[in-house]
Amino acid sequence: MWQKNSPTFRFSIPHVLIQILTIPIFMISSAEALDIEYSGYVEPEWRHFPHDGPTPSHEHDFGSIAGEVELAFFSASGHHTVIIKPFARVDEHDHERSHADLREAKYQYVNGDWEIVAGIDKVFWGVTEFQHLVDIINQTDNVESADGEQKLGQPMLRVSLARDWGTLTGFYLPYFRIRQFPDPLTGRPTTGITVRDEKAFFESKDKRFNPDAAVRYTQTIDVFDIGLSYFKGTARTPVLAFGPQTYDGVSVVPRYDLIAQAGIDVQATIGPWLLKFEGTRRHQRNQWNTQATGGFEYTMYNIFETGTDLGIVAEYMYDQRRLDAPQPFNDDIGFGLRWTANDTQSTSLLLGGLYDLETHSTAVSLEAERRLGASFKAQLEVRLQEKAGTGDTLAIALKDEDMVRLRLAYYF
Repeated sequence: MWQKNSPTFRFSIPHVLIQILTIPIFMISSAEALDIEYSGYVEPEWRHFPHDGPTPSHEHDFGSIAGEVELAFFSASGHHTVIIKPFARVDEHDHERSHADLREAKYQYVNGDWEIVAGIDKVFWGVTEFQHLVDIINQTDNVESADGEQKLGQPMLRVSLARDWGTLTGFYLPYFRIRQFPDPLTGRPTTGITVRDEKAFFESKDKRFNPDAAVRYTQTIDVFDIGLSYFKGTARTPVLAFGPQTYDGVSVVPRYDLIAQAGIDVQATIGPWLLKFEGTRRHQRNQWNTQATGGFEYTMYNIFETGTDLGIVAEYMYDQRRLDAPQPFNDDIGFGLRWTANDTQSTSLLLGGLYDLETHSTAVSLEAERRLGASFKAQLEVRLQEKAGTGDTLAIALKDEDMVRLRLAYYF
C-alpha cells in the first residue's frame, strides 16, 4: 500500500541556476519569433525482490510512477535554442527514490562551426557496453538505476569548435552533484549499510562549488572513431572506506576526492564487427592508477532468413587497484547477446552476464522492450546475483537483492 504521508522530494540544484536560465528565453522572444515544441512520457513501474531484505521494513514489492517533460524553444534564425527537461518520480516505499531533477535546462547557441551551451545538461562519453570509464561529466542517478546508465543533470558552460581536423570541446563545471543512495530503512536494492550522503566529505575546501574543468577532442579517421579527454576536479564516484574520517560506528560517509584524469576511447567499425576500447590514467590521493575496458560486438544480420539480427558482445574490464577500487569491474569479463526483431514495434532483447576472474562472482541480467501501438512502450528487466565469491564484498552484500522490474511508458 502507498504510504499515507506524501514523500519529500529531493531537489539539490541551486534555484539561482534555474532562475538564470529564464533570461535567454525572454531575450530571444523579444528579438525574434519563437517556435515551441513539447514531448514527454508518464511511466508506472513495478519492482519485485523475491528474497527477504535485511530487515522487515524492506518490502518485496515497490510501486512507483515517473514522468518527464521536454520543452524546446527555437528561434526563427536557428541560432538560439532553450531546452528544459524536468524529471520526477514518486516511490511507494523508498523516500530517497521520490525525487525530482532537471535533466536538462540549457541555452544553446550555434553559429557556423561554433556551439555554446550554458545551463544544465547531460553529456555522454564512451563506446563500451558494460562500463563507461571516460564518462565523467555527469553524476550517476544511483536511486533510479543501479547499473549507472541514468545520470543527473550537470550545471555547465560548454564551448565547442568543429573543424575538418576534429571537434574540440571545453567544459566549465561550477557545481557538483553528490551521488544519492537508496533509503537504508526501506530502499532496495540495498547492501545493508547506511550511506550518509547528506554528510559527504570533500577533499576540496570549496566542497560542492569546486570549479571542475574538462576538455575533449573527437575525430573520425577511416574506420576509427577516436575520443581524447582530460578532466580535473571532484571525482563522481565516492570512496566508501571505513576509517576515522568516514565511519561513525553506525554508517558510512562518502568521500569525494580531487582527481586528474586523462582518457581515450576508440571504436573501429569493420563490416559486422565493432572493436571497442576505453582507458583512463587517473591521479587520486597522490597515486596514479590505470583502468581499461576493451572488447568487441559482432552482429549477424537476418539470421536464418528471419529478418532479425543477433549481436554478440564480449568485453574485459581491468582496474589496477583490483579489490581496493571504489567500484566493481576490476578483473571481470562481460558477455552479452543482443537480439533485435527489426519489426514495427522495435522489439529487442538483451541477455548479459558478468564474471569476476578473481573472486568468481557471477551476475546475470535480462532486458526486453517492445512498443505497443504508437504511444506505449513496455520494458522488462531481470537482475540476478548468481554467485557471490569470497572477498567480493559488493556481490556478497547484494546476493539477496535479485530484482524483476516492469515498466509501461506512455509517450506524448
